[in-house]
Amino acid sequence: MIRQGLAAGVVDELAISTAPVVLGGGKLLFAGFGQDLDLEILGTWSSPYATHVHYALAAAC
Repeated sequence: MIRQGLAAGVVDELAISTAPVVLGGGKLLFAGFGQDLDLEILGTWSSPYATHVHYALAAAC
């Protein structure tokens, strides 16, 4: 779903959380996505359980 929103140009911010736990193979969020993204980091925060990054989509090339 996120790739469809990015491709349609309707996404202007992303919040991605990464946890240091492997459950199965995981999922590659941008694998096979055909366009480059220019992401600007708006903020980061972390806990013992995850790292969170908030991005602004500066421009799609």
